[in-house]
Amino acid sequence: MDAQPEKPFIFTWTGAEANALRLALRMTQEQFSDYLGPSVRTISRWSTAPEARISRETQDALDIAYDRLTAHHMQRFLHALKRAQPREATSPVVMAAEMALMQARIDELHAQLQKEQHS
Repeated sequence: MDAQPEKPFIFTWTGAEANALRLALRMTQEQFSDYLGPSVRTISRWSTAPEARISRETQDALDIAYDRLTAHHMQRFLHALKRAQPREATSPVVMAAEMALMQARIDELHAQLQKEQHS
């Protein structure tokens, strides 16, 4: 039983989160540009300017792409986002998602234990 945790809510996308999404989808900057719409130059800037502000239209496109992430994509997204940030400044998005992943695993183990006890 693979429980997919609830994805953390992203209120405002930054360059760091957008770049982490691109990496999670394993897309080149060119592919991500074709997928979302912004220019390759804009997408390239996200990897060098993690604090970059993103237009409302692109935020909407990022929301849609984010909503389509599978559990495996989400794990890669969180890993990429965590690597992009200093160790002491873990994003609340990353912390919330890691907690959700841990809770899903705890629930899975609990269900497995209960099943074994009733066998």
